[in-house]
Amino acid sequence: MSWNFRQLQQKNRNHLYVLVLVVLVSAFLLMGGCSLAEKLGSEESRTPTIEDELNFQEDEVVAPEEQEMTKVTIYLKDEEKKCLVPVTREIPKVTGIARATLEAMFESKEEGNLKSPFPAGAKVKDLNIKPDGTCVVDLNLDATKLPEDDPKEEALAVYAIVNTLTEFSTVQKVQIIVEGQVNKTFAGHIPVDLPLMRNLSYVAS
Repeated sequence: MSWNFRQLQQKNRNHLYVLVLVVLVSAFLLMGGCSLAEKLGSEESRTPTIEDELNFQEDEVVAPEEQEMTKVTIYLKDEEKKCLVPVTREIPKVTGIARATLEAMFESKEEGNLKSPFPAGAKVKDLNIKPDGTCVVDLNLDATKLPEDDPKEEALAVYAIVNTLTEFSTVQKVQIIVEGQVNKTFAGHIPVDLPLMRNLSYVAS
């Protein structure tokens, strides 16, 4: 009877050991699982670092497409011969190419004897081509401030605009206005109150 009692004690003790072991293992797994979940959660919710942003930007960088170019003709002034010279330029092909061409003439850098007949600061405020082929170009006041009060210099400036714009097949004549107003003359000499036709008499032969 005593042997059976000791055997029962031993058996109960073994059951207790197994139970404790199961509890410990379960607790370990539970804590490990929580730790892993917290770690994963912290990875997802952490604030991106500068390095992360740089890496993202590098991945997202797309090589820009090359700008399509087109050739246009502008008229520049020959300072020595006092005449206009047609010059071919390559500019970006954009909507409103006539305006872009005129702006290229205004901004043209001096090359030898050739230069823009307009002072620095000359701008195109607006440009509109009507269905009848009349191109209305609105210039700022600075465009009329020519360096010389000379009818020939003024004529070169006016017809540099007219001849440059009439290079386009859609333009038959040009109405020059300044600051939205129709003026009798461009800068005191050449009439611009009516649309002007192409005039090659000022162009070098």
